[in-house]
Amino acid sequence: MAKQYVVARGQIEKGKEVLAKRGDAYKPKSAAEEKRLVEAGVIIEVGGKVKAAKPADAVPPAGGGEGNQGAGSGEGAGGGEGGQGNA
Repeated sequence: MAKQYVVARGQIEKGKEVLAKRGDAYKPKSAAEEKRLVEAGVIIEVGGKVKAAKPADAVPPAGGGEGNQGAGSGEGAGGGEGGQGNA
């Protein structure tokens, strides 16, 4: 039986046409495309494991935390004053 894949991250496009969005089933057109998309973590085999996202792909959690609410202190790059912090 042929492997079945689902889009795990982003979407697959050909020019301006969207071929598959996150969560959609996708059948790679060639072994080279399959290898490239699997290695990039764009598609995963149905029942397979999701690769950990790279730090650039990570989405920060929603607000509600306690940190970074006070005024900043210290020297900034370029000789500027400390930061304002998040209020």
